[in-house]
Amino acid sequence: ASLSWNALARWLRAHLVPFPSLIRDESTGMVVMGFHLQYLDEVSFFDCEAFRVRAALRVMRRAERCQLDLRFFSDTHELATARLILCPVSIEDPVALAARPAPLSKKLQALIPTGDLESASPARVVPSRLAAVETTGEFLAEGCKDFTIHRHGTEVAEQWAWTHLPHIVEGAREDLALGDRSEKRSFLRQCLGSPITRFDAEFSRPFFSFEKGTVVTRAFALGDRLGLVHRLTSAQGSVLHSTVVEVF
Repeated sequence: ASLSWNALARWLRAHLVPFPSLIRDESTGMVVMGFHLQYLDEVSFFDCEAFRVRAALRVMRRAERCQLDLRFFSDTHELATARLILCPVSIEDPVALAARPAPLSKKLQALIPTGDLESASPARVVPSRLAAVETTGEFLAEGCKDFTIHRHGTEVAEQWAWTHLPHIVEGAREDLALGDRSEKRSFLRQCLGSPITRFDAEFSRPFFSFEKGTVVTRAFALGDRLGLVHRLTSAQGSVLHSTVVEVF
């Protein structure tokens, strides 16, 4: 997630305007609506000294959405792919960075190659993955974990940093696996010893500094694989902030 966000900043600097200029001079920001990661191969600390990240941005749906596609390579093969779904916003308060959704300005659109402008909308991945896990999988267990959005998990606008989501989800997942004492615990604990293959997240609304939330995690058997669904909520579960689907 952090590497994807860094890749976006590098793309903006190389092909549009640097991120600080985008916010300060163009009064434009980028809000993450979705993050999708698929691992294609395993790689350990000793397998390669470094790896490369390639990223390409497309501006979609009348400049109301952007999609950043990423590929991660070692010296010999492709390791993973990732995708960010982004919503451009117009910054209305330069101090608090309060903003509202708005298309990229004509000035910014003019800087983008025509081939990178599309009328189609980005695909929503999570609803179909969610349905596949919850309708075809065998239910195993459910758990809840409370959390607080502390300052280390926020960004400059006092909202949660979207890159912190995997940390919150990991805690909920591992608490569920370690706390289960049923006969299914060995299957649940695949998430402690087997590599994750997919991580798909959709963001519905932000959390703010010091706001409290709850992760509701449900585990399913998908044949010999383990699927987990995490819903991050607040207000006693009545407000949904993010949905995550993981497969091991």
